[in-house]
Amino acid sequence: MHKPLKKTFRTLSVLLLAMSLLATACGDDGQDASPDTPTTTTAASTDNSTVDNETVDPVSDLEGDLLISGSSTVFPIVQRQAEEFSAANPGVAIAVEGPGSGDGAVKFCNGEVPIANASRLYKDSEMETCAANGIEFIEIRRGIDGITVVTSSANGAIECLSFNQLYALISEDATGFESWADANALLAEIGSTAESLPDASLDIFGPGEESGTFDSFAEIVMEAVAKGKTGLDPESREFSTGIRPDYTSSPDDNIIIEGISDADYSLGWVGFAFGSAAADAGSVKMIPVAKEDGGECVLPTPETIASAEFPIARYLYTYVSVSAAASDPAVAAFVDYMMSDQGLEAVAGVGYVPLADADQQLAQAIWADRVTGRTWG
Repeated sequence: MHKPLKKTFRTLSVLLLAMSLLATACGDDGQDASPDTPTTTTAASTDNSTVDNETVDPVSDLEGDLLISGSSTVFPIVQRQAEEFSAANPGVAIAVEGPGSGDGAVKFCNGEVPIANASRLYKDSEMETCAANGIEFIEIRRGIDGITVVTSSANGAIECLSFNQLYALISEDATGFESWADANALLAEIGSTAESLPDASLDIFGPGEESGTFDSFAEIVMEAVAKGKTGLDPESREFSTGIRPDYTSSPDDNIIIEGISDADYSLGWVGFAFGSAAADAGSVKMIPVAKEDGGECVLPTPETIASAEFPIARYLYTYVSVSAAASDPAVAAFVDYMMSDQGLEAVAGVGYVPLADADQQLAQAIWADRVTGRTWG
């Protein structure tokens, strides 16, 4: 256990074009609220006449109460969209929470919430639960994130980390390591040519197993090492594909950032919007990442994430209940807004990367045509 910190149309032939570079600016990230605590947005909490200096025509006859759950990474996007939507629709109260992709999937597939967010695709087991409970869903791709590896701003000893080094520090094989230098013997054992790590205390902070960011980090980094995609020979030993259990976890990215900031030789991972905002504030430092030992060290930026040059990029998703969208006008209207050109401005507005044009048009068509089931991945 981790230590708690205080804290249907036919099958689509999807030609995912190379992600076009979309310059974005990380503005106000809207992250003062804790994503694991539901934040209700009503007309009382926003300006009813303007949102981001644009006049919004009110739709006074629309009423409803919505709870949206799931990913803490996607939370800032949907929270901003909820604020904008409620400003135009004062009769709709939207509560957004971010306990994690896994926890959100449980609520969604049990029919407890009409909309859930995820920083990864739903697992087969989650889809089976939805099916068993009669929950038909629409799967919508929302944007692109780069899982950001961070350390304390006081840590001047680490300037770049390869996938193999991350494996030697964070995989299940690293269980019990209390110093960065403890990973050096493991690096030698697995045949890595990465530079030795410093003799300094190792304090690791990250999301827990309920988080899609936890799953994505393990899938992208640990599995790449285990499958020999980082230059290692996967036949030489049995590589782990999991993450060590003995680190400090939290479902709240802001709490993770706080822990990393307070420990000089810390190490952790969060969504890009959270990591970049904290780095801009000077509380943490983003660590460039190289997929292979001696490879190019790439810092996550909107440009490197959009181009997939940054090696820990991943997509973000929202799941919508078909029955809820059909029976509740407020649900359908809110998703209409989320997928509108105006609503989609929130993706870049909170610090994430918009989809390439072809992907975005497909995502909007999936919602407009109510295409059900797995449509991505």
